[in-house]
Amino acid sequence: MTEQLLLAKRLFLIGSGYAEKDDPVSAGVSISLFQDSIEIFIWSLLKTLDAEANDKTPFTAFFDLVKNAKGNTNNSSLPFKAKILELNKARVNFKHYGNLPDISEAKKFKAYTEEFLSISFYEFHSIEFSSLSLAELIPYPHIRAQIKSAETMLESKEYEQAIAELSIAKAMLFEKISDYLPKPDRRLSDGDSFLRKISGTQSIRLFGPLTQYLEKSNEISIIALLGIQISDYFLLQKYLPAALKMAAGNWVLQYHNRLSPDEKITKNAINIITSAAIRAKEVIGA
Repeated sequence: MTEQLLLAKRLFLIGSGYAEKDDPVSAGVSISLFQDSIEIFIWSLLKTLDAEANDKTPFTAFFDLVKNAKGNTNNSSLPFKAKILELNKARVNFKHYGNLPDISEAKKFKAYTEEFLSISFYEFHSIEFSSLSLAELIPYPHIRAQIKSAETMLESKEYEQAIAELSIAKAMLFEKISDYLPKPDRRLSDGDSFLRKISGTQSIRLFGPLTQYLEKSNEISIIALLGIQISDYFLLQKYLPAALKMAAGNWVLQYHNRLSPDEKITKNAINIITSAAIRAKEVIGA
């Protein structure tokens, strides 16, 4: 049951990312994901409550089935029936008929979905939707611990500290993936010193830029493998300091031209790294 709740929240967060984009197709994708998130949650609830439902039961019947389920001893109802049925209708129009929604619809349905899930999670499972951590789906203990620490800092409104913890999580994740990719030899940049000696010209810079290019190409390959969108990658670049692992095993952070995060940026960064860490299992395994 918990795994299905986590999946419902994960789909909501992915949909939220698409809802921030200003194009009708992304709005349609977000609406589909919001509806999927709600449907997965309700299906898990129908099973828990021993409701009379089957594979052919239409979504529009779910609300009454939950209310009348054998296991619903408190006679609790799912909230916002009219709003969620409106969301379902928008999903059908997009998915089955190809009708593109207005971009404003995505943000409206994001609000509907978050309200629905927040109330329903607590009403039926006594779980705070906002506190349910997707980090539980990450199979790598050290990365999971870093992200959970960042989430704790976020709750305390310590955004700079949260970003610092997240920077280390990102570095750990990228290092794990980079082990499977070819790396430029660090001695390659020493070629510039050799050319300067034999030419007598101190302005030669050939191998240094080449090394930087290869390192950046390596990083681009990593974000592609992890499914990180380029806009999300740029967000991380703007706010996360560079995390360097020392020989002794400790981490040092370098804050060069980094912006100060707020609550929204910190939440987005946590979601980006968490989603990437979950996807990593599909790329390299546990």
